[in-house]
Amino acid sequence: MDEAVVVFSRKGLFQTRITAREVRSREHARKLWPLVAPGAIHQMVTWVSPSFENDKLRRRSHFRQLPAEKTYDIKTQFEEEETSRQHAVHESPEHRRAKELIAAELARRLAAGLAMPWAFKDAEASDYPLEGNLLLGADQVVTEHTLNTPFGSRFRLDIAVLGPPIQTEPMVLGGVEIELGHAFDGRKALIGKSLGFALISIDITEMTVDDINAQWAEQALTATTRSHEQGRRQTYIYLHDLLYPLYAQLPTFLDREQRHQYLMFADDATLRKLMNWMKLLAKTLDYPSGSVAVAIVNGKSEQSRKMLEHAGQVVGPDWEQFNNHQCLRLTVPRPKSPADLQAHRFHMTMARLLLSHADALVGYKYRNGVDNDHPEDDVWVAHRWIADQKIHTQHRVLPKRLAEPINRLMKVVSDLQRSHDSGGTSIAEIG
Repeated sequence: MDEAVVVFSRKGLFQTRITAREVRSREHARKLWPLVAPGAIHQMVTWVSPSFENDKLRRRSHFRQLPAEKTYDIKTQFEEEETSRQHAVHESPEHRRAKELIAAELARRLAAGLAMPWAFKDAEASDYPLEGNLLLGADQVVTEHTLNTPFGSRFRLDIAVLGPPIQTEPMVLGGVEIELGHAFDGRKALIGKSLGFALISIDITEMTVDDINAQWAEQALTATTRSHEQGRRQTYIYLHDLLYPLYAQLPTFLDREQRHQYLMFADDATLRKLMNWMKLLAKTLDYPSGSVAVAIVNGKSEQSRKMLEHAGQVVGPDWEQFNNHQCLRLTVPRPKSPADLQAHRFHMTMARLLLSHADALVGYKYRNGVDNDHPEDDVWVAHRWIADQKIHTQHRVLPKRLAEPINRLMKVVSDLQRSHDSGGTSIAEIG
């Protein structure tokens, strides 16, 4: 099968098709997960990577349809895969050594006051790179750190970078997972859809203990691409779209005021709760009065109804399914640089609240007051006239839709019928 449907895309539910050739890697497939076959019956499929022999293509990438015989329980499957992973890594001396050396390298950098920069570019989302520092604001590096998921399960992060708490618990600023090359890991896909921080995944498949040393650890953390027979990265960064505005390096001509806006759709009680949380967060982080603007947009008058509909057009055609009479609008200063600690802590905490504590659909405007002239586009496109050169340029900025409610994801995925294949492959299979 050459084509599949992306269940959750920036255009909405079951609205985007993708060809197997457009899927760049197993990690990319995880970001797109879940995928289903085209047609009236949305049967789940897995992406199968291309295979090579003597540098020649032996098998093209394609989608393989999975059997549809029983309901997929997302929580149960996650916990089974987490248990299986912990058993596998416990028995792996390579994993243990890699974890210890990566943690030691991060701790060394932290103690020396050095940054741990990362960068990548998501060409589908923006013309501009995403850049961050895994150690910004950190005060400790720990191993075997347990985290809770929004769907009630727990998982153990190999390495966590922690910072001072905003309230009570230390703030998770970043994480690293050492991967043993599991080809079918639905667990990682689910984690990637619920994290409020950057997760660096380092693949040690086919490496021996002798290959894993201090020099390797330093190179693995700073690598963005590695040569591989499948063209895959050995080091990969998982980052939720909700954090793209924090890390996107946008030129100043796009937004002279340097303020951007988040649009949140959820039930009335959740919107009120989010409004109180955002006000408290801004106060806790010492933002000047008025610099963070939080307001409910309701549709009680004709003018406010138009404002609500315009906000809905940004987030997508299904916005009324979440709340058809009001939304929350948050306008906040854009990060001044990758080293802006105040903005870093605000945006990361906001992401954690939205992903873990609120069932919200989240839209985005890269500057206050930007007109959504093309609501059919799922990425903002800015137009610029350069007078002295007499040329007109276009710039893909950032996505308009940043986050789906996690409970909606769970319900839709649970309704997709599938089961183990004849070889006993995980039903959370992602090829």
